[in-house]
Order: sequence, then C-alpha cells, then structure tokens
Amino acid sequence: MADAVSQESRHVIDGTTPKEVLRDLKAAVRRYGDGAERPITPEERHHLELRLHRMLVWVGVLTPFEFELGGKVMPLHDIVWDLLAKDCLTDEEKESVRNLIYKLQNHERVDEEVLHNSQLTVAEADVLFKEASGLLRAILSLKTLVGAKNTCALKSRASQRRLEDAKYWLGFLKQIS
Repeated sequence: MADAVSQESRHVIDGTTPKEVLRDLKAAVRRYGDGAERPITPEERHHLELRLHRMLVWVGVLTPFEFELGGKVMPLHDIVWDLLAKDCLTDEEKESVRNLIYKLQNHERVDEEVLHNSQLTVAEADVLFKEASGLLRAILSLKTLVGAKNTCALKSRASQRRLEDAKYWLGFLKQIS
C-alpha cells in the first residue's frame, strides 16, 4: 500500500492545512488545466439553459456593476441601488425604468440565444450565464421597483394628514395651557 502512493501524494496527504490544499489545487489547475478551454458539451449547455429558467436563478447573483448598452458603459448596479433608495418615482423616471427594463430584457434574450446556438468553451458559457443571470436580477429588481413605487400619492397624503394632525394637537395644547 505504501508503494501505491507516491512521495508527492504522501506529502499532500500528511499534515496538510487548508491553505496548503488550496495552494496545491491551484498548482494542479495550472499544470493540468481546469477544462475551461474545451468546448461545452450539449449536456452542459442544456444544464445552463435550464438553470437560467429556474424560478430563483437570480438569488445570490450580483447585478452587473457596469454594463454596456447602446455603445455606452453605464453603472447598472449603482443605477438600480439609487432607484431602490428613492421613496417615490416620478412618471418620467418610471418611463425611463421601463425603457431600461426593455433594453435589458432584449440583451438577456440575446445572451440566451448565443448560449443556445453558438459554439462556446466552458469558460465562455460560464461568463455568458453569469451575465444573463445578473441581468435577470437587475430586471426583476427594476420591475418590482416600478410596481412598488406607485404609492407616492398615498404616502404624500398620509404625510400631509399626519402634519395636519400634529398642527391640530399643538393648537389644542396651546389653547388649554
């Protein structure tokens, strides 16, 4: 049995730490490759396509920090977060958000078509999958944002009502004191 395990393998097994294991794994990937340059198999392609159509594909995925749309690089992550931070959206902002959603949906559809029809390597398919799932996250965030921000008039009326009530009670307190 001792002869079956090489000296190098025995070194890796005996007294290793997680840091050493990661170092050895990275060295093995550099030496033997990770298979990322090989063409994607039909099964892997089908698996990625199914994952894109799962209900919660966007969970744990980051919205792309920057995204090129129409030849311009835009800070998509910042745009989504800034819009989420707003209490209310104006009608013009809502229309801009709907336009952005439309453009992102078109780009995501193109990503899916490329994933389905093109000859890709494993690494290219992975990058494409991550981009498409990040776009889906941005799209869903923006869709819920547009739907949730329709309560601006109701909030302003409620704020106005609270302000009127406070003024009424302050006036009442001044009268009795």
